[in-house]
Amino acid sequence: MREPEDLRRRLESLDPHSVQPGLERIRAMLEALGSPHLAYPTAVVCGTNGKGSAAAMLAAIGRAAGHRVGLYTSPHLSFLEERFQVDGSSISPVGLDTQLESVFAAADRILAEGRIGEFPSFFEILTAAAFSYFAEARVDLAVLEVGLGGRWDATNVTHPRVVVITSIALDHREYLGDDLPSIAAEKAAVVPRAGLAVTAPQDPAALEILRSHCREVEATLWESEQYPLVDRPGDERLHYSIDCVGRVRTYVGLDLALAGAHQVENARCALLAAEALDRHRLSISSDAIWAGLRSVHWPGRCEWLGEKPSILLDAAHNSEAATALASYLAELARRGTYDKLHLVIGVLADKDAEEMTQSLYPLADTLVATEPPSSRALPAAELLKASGLPVSHSSVPDPWSALEHALDDASADDLVCVAGSSYLVGALRPRLVG
Repeated sequence: MREPEDLRRRLESLDPHSVQPGLERIRAMLEALGSPHLAYPTAVVCGTNGKGSAAAMLAAIGRAAGHRVGLYTSPHLSFLEERFQVDGSSISPVGLDTQLESVFAAADRILAEGRIGEFPSFFEILTAAAFSYFAEARVDLAVLEVGLGGRWDATNVTHPRVVVITSIALDHREYLGDDLPSIAAEKAAVVPRAGLAVTAPQDPAALEILRSHCREVEATLWESEQYPLVDRPGDERLHYSIDCVGRVRTYVGLDLALAGAHQVENARCALLAAEALDRHRLSISSDAIWAGLRSVHWPGRCEWLGEKPSILLDAAHNSEAATALASYLAELARRGTYDKLHLVIGVLADKDAEEMTQSLYPLADTLVATEPPSSRALPAAELLKASGLPVSHSSVPDPWSALEHALDDASADDLVCVAGSSYLVGALRPRLVG
């Protein structure tokens, strides 16, 4: 085996933000690896916001049903290994190095043979490693979160038993298009011929694109809002309980481990997707759905850490996610969950910082602008040029120093919220959880 440092350096030499349209590279790599992606059934989760949460919920339900479940997500928060999970546990560093060695060897071989015209991308290498890892782990189901778009995403090489489409919003417009119908068309392309898809409520223009694609490929589309649901917040941190009429069964008192009203719709989609899998010879009972939704853990999404003051981590990274976080914070304030809000925010330059700040700034008593550890980070000082700044505001480019600054200002019953980028949350979380 090559030295692990060499493998990681080679991976890091590939631009993680490079997008290379086309599926020929990932297909050629997987063929060279023995087609591991065909060794187990898959469920694919795409969308703009909520797809990671929905994927985690569906994987937790599958585990609760007694199945061995692989979960592939992106991006990671703190460590690359987090992207590859089997039965809720991340791959070990040694295990990932083993997979990378095999995948790089396959990529070198097919490039030398002229089967591909350029070396695979960072995401394609990792996706091939995930497929191979899940095959070796003998999973009963792999839940795959789409990385970008759908049509040309490296995960789009299986015939999934169900596709989940979470909320579609304007994001990655430089790759997917400038309007919702264009973006929706890229997401819809994941739904295979004669397949089955579950969609969250969508903008009418986006929904019509999804319906049109499903008609064209003779796929079945379950629209979640057609399945009656009653929700109620169960505690001061807004962990919801829901009653839902599913496609197959009726559920009462499903407790959601993930906090916030925005997780209610993700849960309904995961529930319907689980019922779809149950129809496709992967037994999942109502008890498993109840247990999975109650036990799922998804770090960095309305995640509470610490006490007096509490720290809330949320990787809201675009305007729609910021709006959902703002609604959550406003409801917490209405219920008296905290006294003052101290916002620590850092945003990437290619995101709509103005719309994000318009949602979050009016709720904050103090603001500390910082910079995610990324070459694409928006300078902290730029975040202080937005309208609606709290009276108390400052710029602290170093994320940990920014958090310490906010904690110094906070009283025991206040809330410190870190948001704006998964890079920011991922950089801070390891030091907070120990």
